Amino acid sequence: MTTSLVRQVLPRPRPRAATADVHGTTASGFASVRHSFERACRETGPPRTRGAALAVVQDGELVVDLWQGTADPVTGTAWSGDTLVPLLTGSHAVLATTVLLLADMGALALDRPVAEYWPEFAARGKSAVTLRDVLTFTARLPAVEAGLDQRDVENPRMMAALLELHGLEDDPRAGGVLHGPWTAGWIVAEVVRRVDGRDLDLFFLEEIAGPLGLDVHFGLVPDQLPHTARISYGADFRSRFPAPDGGEDSGAAELSGRVWNNPCPFPADAGVWSESRRRYAVIPSLGAYASARGLARLQGVLAADAVRAPGEEPLLLSRRTLDQARSFWAEGLDPLLGGVSAYGEGGLQLLDDGLHPAVRSGAFGHQGPGSVTYQAWPRSRTGAAWVRGRLTAGPGARLLDEVADAVDRSLRAV
Repeated sequence: MTTSLVRQVLPRPRPRAATADVHGTTASGFASVRHSFERACRETGPPRTRGAALAVVQDGELVVDLWQGTADPVTGTAWSGDTLVPLLTGSHAVLATTVLLLADMGALALDRPVAEYWPEFAARGKSAVTLRDVLTFTARLPAVEAGLDQRDVENPRMMAALLELHGLEDDPRAGGVLHGPWTAGWIVAEVVRRVDGRDLDLFFLEEIAGPLGLDVHFGLVPDQLPHTARISYGADFRSRFPAPDGGEDSGAAELSGRVWNNPCPFPADAGVWSESRRRYAVIPSLGAYASARGLARLQGVLAADAVRAPGEEPLLLSRRTLDQARSFWAEGLDPLLGGVSAYGEGGLQLLDDGLHPAVRSGAFGHQGPGSVTYQAWPRSRTGAAWVRGRLTAGPGARLLDEVADAVDRSLRAV
């Protein structure tokens, strides 16, 4: 039922000619993107691990729709325009968008304490923690102290109950922007359930994915499994994250163990993320799934809504809510990962203008190591998404630079 509701409103792919194993179409002015996409796929790894897709939506039109390679090296399933990819850490901006819609509805406010919606959360000194703190990784709640395994994280209600018993992290390095791969999602999912009555996956389907025709989901249903990519790791990917022993500094070992190894979101066996049980589970911070088309359409909607005239009816979020959500709130060097990140008040990652500020000014979305990069560019009313099955340390910025260049040229040609 879940699949049919979304897929009935999705555009169905037409048969397309293949060029150098790249399938799909590009609008006039975007031919160079195809060559950049092919090069980027070659750089991600051996031939059978190069499955990837790129989609770009400009002014509501799908101007780039490309895919290449193998979605599942085990079964030999080829990538298609409908292939779903686990977003893993890239799930956060989708999660934040869900919270922003509830704020737009008047169901909650980001600057109010989480405990107003979830009273039990106030225990052990957490009464002043706000939703904004949670979404911007400044809540001092990056991890769970109790030992967890890979099955525990698949039960969001149990994890919410466990978080009720936790106090704030007392390590001073948690005072800035400290990414926690799991906890923000469990907190948000419980708040959604408390204020709306629906679980996160159903709320997202009925209020966002279904009405907008987006192939984006929190957790999957059985008939979606054959269309889902199997992830693998590039040679240098896991080294990007803190090792289980945390190095020589015992304090770093203890903190990194709690944050990145309890349990590790990128276990040595990447096959954990391809188990049916894992794909069915709702894992809010890491368990969103999407096609490149679905992600690009979502970012295109947000980009267009961000520049609507005051009072104009939005497709998803009001101009007022997006203006606030994109207003700078926090920036910091993560003490464990080492990268600098900036977030708006609504938990949207604020991105660099890059080589094409005329196109990318005010960009937001998600960019980081892994299998996915997606961006909303309000000035050009464009959404772009680059997804792949092989997780690598690079963010894919070069490919989106080429996309931005093509968008720039298309705008100047008008």
